[in-house]
Formats: sequence, structure tokens, C-alpha cells
Amino acid sequence: MIQGVFRPGASADDLSAGVRRIIAAIETSKTEILARIDAIATAEASACARQAVIEFADIESFTPQTMQRWAQDATGCVTLISSLIGTVSTKSETDELGIALNTAGPIAIAARARAGFSIDSLKTIVVQGNRSLVTLLEPACSLTPLWGDQPPGSREVEVSVRCTVYPGVVSAGHIIVEGQRNKPLRVPFSAYEHIFTAASNQTSRAVALAALQIMPS
Repeated sequence: MIQGVFRPGASADDLSAGVRRIIAAIETSKTEILARIDAIATAEASACARQAVIEFADIESFTPQTMQRWAQDATGCVTLISSLIGTVSTKSETDELGIALNTAGPIAIAARARAGFSIDSLKTIVVQGNRSLVTLLEPACSLTPLWGDQPPGSREVEVSVRCTVYPGVVSAGHIIVEGQRNKPLRVPFSAYEHIFTAASNQTSRAVALAALQIMPS
């Protein structure tokens, strides 16, 4: 949707269209976005991300001088948020920072481009932050074979799968795989990938993965 903002050599039309789409996307979910941002434990990061979301809707009316100053402020906000990822004490806080990074990040990049500033270094910071999010918010999955439910002579067994990112973010399900009692059980990731993905999609990890496709390094 906003690839034009991030494409090298993007035209003025691409930039304008990208800015409008970012504004529309934020306006559609502004209440939810602000609620998630307000949950960030670090007050400074929460405040600057909230300011970026609220003020971005007025970007079209900024004077050139205001645009440059605002772009620099937004850059500082993204840099702060990215620096906090991996340093907070819980994965839930990491998750909230991921929402802030991928809200304020596109805003700051679009603002810098609009102000005539370079965007490559900031894109690198956003990419690095998202790579960290993908790693830190990767679901951990436990697989429990239900041998007691296996019919005699069967070569298949039901396996209970539970994938957790952090307390409250869980996906669970059951799969059927080849397996016999008293023999090593090998479960391919592809068999429970849908459960893993369902857990991942409840967090900003999913947004980070999407952002990395738009902003490859």
C-alpha cells in the first residue's frame, strides 16, 4: 500500500499518494493505535509516538520550516523506540514498542522524504528494529503426543500443540502425524505452522514481517 514512499527515487506523486494512504490507514485505526501506544511503559516513547500519530494528519498544511522540524522530531522518536526494543523487561512491552515502531516509523520516513531529507539511515533503523521484533516475539511451541488416544496398531498419533508468545498471547490446536509409541516422534514444522502463525499474528511480529517485505535491506 505504501511501497511508493520507500522505493528509491520515488516520484513526488508516489510520495504524495503514500502519505495519503498512511494518513488514511492511521485514521481508520487511530483509537486502537493510540490505546496500544498509551500502554508503552516508557513515557517518553509513548508521548512522542502519540504526538506523531495525532499531528501526521495535518502534514499537508505544514510550512516547509515546520515540516523539517517536525520530520527531525519524528526521526528522534523512532530512534528512541528502536533503541528500547530488546531492553525492556517483558515481551508484552516489546510488543507494544513494535506497534509504536511500525506506526511512527512510516510516519517519520514519509515526513523526512517530504521535507527533502535522506531516508536511508532511518529505514535501516526501522529494519533493524523489526528484525529484533521478529526474533524476540517468536512463539515458543510445545508438542504433546496423546499416546493414550492412539488406537492399537495405528501408525498415526494426535498431537496437542500450544504456541505461546507471552502470557495471554496463545494459540493451540491438534494435529495428526505419523508416529508410534516407543519410537522417536518427528513432527515437521509445516504440520503446526498454522498454529505458530496464529500466535504470531496476535502480536506486532506480524506487522514487523510485513514491514520487512516493504523495506528490505
